[in-house]
Amino acid sequence: MAMDGIALGAVITECQPLVGGKIDKVQQPERDVLLFTVRANNSTRKLLVTTHAENGRIQLTNRTYDNPANAPAFCMLLRRRLVGSRICSIRQLGADRICEIIVLARNELFDEVTLRLMIELTGKHGNLVLLEQNGAIVDCLRRISAGDDTARMLLPGFPYDPVPTQNKLNPFSAPLDAFAKCTDSPDPVRALTAMFDGISKQTATALISAASNAAALHTLLGQMKDGYYAPCLAFNAENEPVAVLPFTPNGLYYRIEPISSMSDALDRYYADRDQIVRIRRHGSALRHTVSSALSRAQNKYAAFLETIQQSDAHENARINGELILANLHLARPGQSELIADDYFADPPVKRIIQLDPAYSAQDNAKRYFKQYRKGKLGKAYAEGQIEGLASEISYLEGQLENIEKCDTLYELSEIKEELIHERYLKPEKTKASKPANKSSAPMQFCSSDGIAIYVGKNNRQNDTLTLQAARSENIWMHVKNMPGSHVIIDYDGEPPESTLREAALLAAYYSQARSSSGVPVDYTPRKFVKKPSGARPGMVIYSTNRTLYVTPDATSIQRLRGESNA
Repeated sequence: MAMDGIALGAVITECQPLVGGKIDKVQQPERDVLLFTVRANNSTRKLLVTTHAENGRIQLTNRTYDNPANAPAFCMLLRRRLVGSRICSIRQLGADRICEIIVLARNELFDEVTLRLMIELTGKHGNLVLLEQNGAIVDCLRRISAGDDTARMLLPGFPYDPVPTQNKLNPFSAPLDAFAKCTDSPDPVRALTAMFDGISKQTATALISAASNAAALHTLLGQMKDGYYAPCLAFNAENEPVAVLPFTPNGLYYRIEPISSMSDALDRYYADRDQIVRIRRHGSALRHTVSSALSRAQNKYAAFLETIQQSDAHENARINGELILANLHLARPGQSELIADDYFADPPVKRIIQLDPAYSAQDNAKRYFKQYRKGKLGKAYAEGQIEGLASEISYLEGQLENIEKCDTLYELSEIKEELIHERYLKPEKTKASKPANKSSAPMQFCSSDGIAIYVGKNNRQNDTLTLQAARSENIWMHVKNMPGSHVIIDYDGEPPESTLREAALLAAYYSQARSSSGVPVDYTPRKFVKKPSGARPGMVIYSTNRTLYVTPDATSIQRLRGESNA
């Protein structure tokens, strides 16, 4: 849910206490996220700006963000130019998704200069541009050159070209008859978005539900123009937040919860979504590395398997060489084939042996023997490698599963460290600090019998959970013969049948067999699980196991997750 002009107007109203405040700190946790710490009215507030295509917005926030070890160049520029400056004004340009922040700063000669920060929340073209007093661009978050697919050019030193207008009406100042045309239209929602600036389809739908006639709509927008907003969070039937609105819709959503401010509502709405975006972004590089290594291993495995399966062809080459030497008296110079008695067959049969006319019979025999030796050595090498490749393929498939299960940047950093240790990634020249996070621990669920069930999310957690945390009589579970999480039932001895089956569902769901049915899940007491010497992280062997067959489904997992949070 990207922010539209109506929501932006509400947030701009909430940001007015920042006017006159001093910018103390500038941070850039992500490439499209800026965080400004402002000291105003004897308090410190944080202003968040993100230009992400889906999550683009500006708001006050109480959340904290992890910073990269080395600040990006654009962040360093903003720190140099803006830290210590005072905010003169924060305003929305018209009703569109453009915000202008004017600050009074000092240059290198300590002269006062006025700078403008233009925040463009225009979807995939979203940007943040720092301007000199004369309108020249100092720099921007996303530089746009003449070759890009856009009419605007945003580069340092060039004059700033504003976002093109769409020649629509401002809903905060439009006359009553303009709203009457929309409400009388067969499709009022489409009419609103087509006629007015800054109204998204979602907001238009909510406006029509809150004010069904033109007069009510005109009055509602007039109240918002005067700064009277009623922020709320809208939920669907699954109790998931689906919209943040600066007014209260009527009968459109399953549940509406009034919130004290738009910024608080946005914090709640984006609490998980921002994390998902960050995990997806940081995990994509690891996913690419693992996928490339997996593809190479699979190609090698297929080639070695083909080499092993061609043993009959290599044996035929040896037999051909033997038969040529045994029938040299039948060979003639320039022959392309030799018909000989194959005494290796029982009973002997006639065998046609292909010859190269350019070589003598003895040389043809040598060539067949060379082909045989090469094939034999290749087969021996392939047999020595294929078991290790099978293990590597299983490991890499497991890592892809682990990346999908990551909920925090810290867990991704653990996988990255492991890939560096296993030499799939090169060590970084400057060692970056790990993201500060306290949640790198196995997932915990509660069974219907009230028994704790733990599920590892990566190889480090699997090893720690199984080999260190679990007691010897705890039940250990793992999906059979494919990558997946280690599951521990925190219960001494044989747990109740319902708990056993619920743990098996978790083992199947958090594995490569998530979408399958009748998934075999092995289980055994923890004391029968061992880690072979030199085994890769997460790899174990086990014995005296039994097997359950389950079909995982998201509803059961959600229920178990809900019981664990109760």
